[in-house]
Amino acid sequence: MARLRFNALLEAEGLDADRVAIVLHTPQPAKLRALLPVIVHDRPELFAAYQSVHSEPATKTLLRRDFMASFIRHPSGRQTFAGLFRITDARDLPTAEIYGDEWFNELEDVYGASDTAPSRNIARISHQVRFETEPVDLLSGFIGRLQIAQPPGRAYVRVAANLDPEIVALSVDDLLMPPPPRWDAMVVHAPFLRALPESWAARLREWRAVYLIVDERDGARYVGSAYGEENLLSRWRGHVARDKGITARLIARDPRTFRFSILELLNPSLDASDVIETENRWKERLHTRQFGLNEN
Repeated sequence: MARLRFNALLEAEGLDADRVAIVLHTPQPAKLRALLPVIVHDRPELFAAYQSVHSEPATKTLLRRDFMASFIRHPSGRQTFAGLFRITDARDLPTAEIYGDEWFNELEDVYGASDTAPSRNIARISHQVRFETEPVDLLSGFIGRLQIAQPPGRAYVRVAANLDPEIVALSVDDLLMPPPPRWDAMVVHAPFLRALPESWAARLREWRAVYLIVDERDGARYVGSAYGEENLLSRWRGHVARDKGITARLIARDPRTFRFSILELLNPSLDASDVIETENRWKERLHTRQFGLNEN
């Protein structure tokens, strides 16, 4: 029995597959590869900036198309549908003008998008085409749920009429941005914390807890506790931002290599003194005063 193909969905919506480019976002930087689903899910304006510039071969293909069907590479190796976008404009501009847009600085600094880094591209080429796009509702019910196989070849922009990919999975759940894990399975690295999905941030706001930081450079450990306004979310973000109140041993370290996890989830109504007492017990058990980063 033949499986459904993506072009059949396009045709059902009255779209000519020859006018649709399939964009297979498969970034090389590991940080961007992990965080690109967060951009798609929570930062549509940032995703628009990311897919506004392309390689020269990809640009030639896109200039002859009306739509982009965007996909994001999934850890399974498949490509997950991220939305259909109408190409509303395409202009050849000085790269200094294009990459003067603040979105590209954020993409590089927070998400690790070295391929759209301003300094790299301004030095590489004097002009580039920048595409303006807008999302369309067509096929929006398939975003995050529909997957195609990664096609062979290196080109990441293909004409839908030529590729006609087979749909290999159609999930009930959102494959782009799965829900946050249980507290005892949650491990958050600092770069991910800076770009935390809103669903994860909402969960951390609720949780009062004793937590562990491990500096992945040398395995040094720190035990802390979170209570009060915004609970774990505020405390963890404070560590990454080097807020006041962080110990001298921590402040001397680069927070980009910090890994956060939860040692014990506490009752939201627990008094601050009881939270601190629980924190101190964990410091004793893990010897983080003698051999770690806790000072008292």
